[in-house]
Amino acid sequence: LKKAIGRVKDQTRIGLAKVGGTTSLSDLDVAIVKATRHEEQPADERYIREIICITSYSRAYIIACINTMSRRLNKTKSWTVALKTLLLIHRLLNEGDPAYQQEIFFSTRRGTRILNLSDFRDTSRYRSWDFSAFVRTYALYLDEKLEYNIQDRRGEKTKAATIVNENKEEENNEKESGAKSSHFREMKTEQIFTTLQHLQQLLDRFLACRPIG
Repeated sequence: LKKAIGRVKDQTRIGLAKVGGTTSLSDLDVAIVKATRHEEQPADERYIREIICITSYSRAYIIACINTMSRRLNKTKSWTVALKTLLLIHRLLNEGDPAYQQEIFFSTRRGTRILNLSDFRDTSRYRSWDFSAFVRTYALYLDEKLEYNIQDRRGEKTKAATIVNENKEEENNEKESGAKSSHFREMKTEQIFTTLQHLQQLLDRFLACRPIG
């Protein structure tokens, strides 16, 4: 009965997506729902590739994608839907447009806690408690990973700007190469320890994702 209700919810959401918005946005919503169905099996790769393709056109589609995934996470009580949505977010952060990192990070700071699933619970079955715990831990890891990536990119940009100012006579490609190679070597001791502490915390989040139960 639970599976049947889940399928009905998915079909209803797909139907609503098809009749609302522009063609591209409708296709995007439909692909997201199909990639995060209630059924307990991996998402079809073609839907993930379709989402990456559609959102490569403009930042507006990326924002629309993030909003849809956020609503999906906020409304669902199914560990399957929540986990598939987190997996989709992970794929988009790794393989999608770089703007995904910025938009998810800033939307989080604006109050849309897309990766804050600390209160997520699936109470449909007794074994769902372990799955719910994994979903919460996985979301924490993604949030930590996103924050580290954003801060690291800011650090690289700051270092690159400093090198450019000090070496105006060099070519642009030489400046970029120097910025990357000297990023860690030119860090102050305090910065190194701060970075190591953040990396240790990220590693702890990753190791905590080990499935239990």
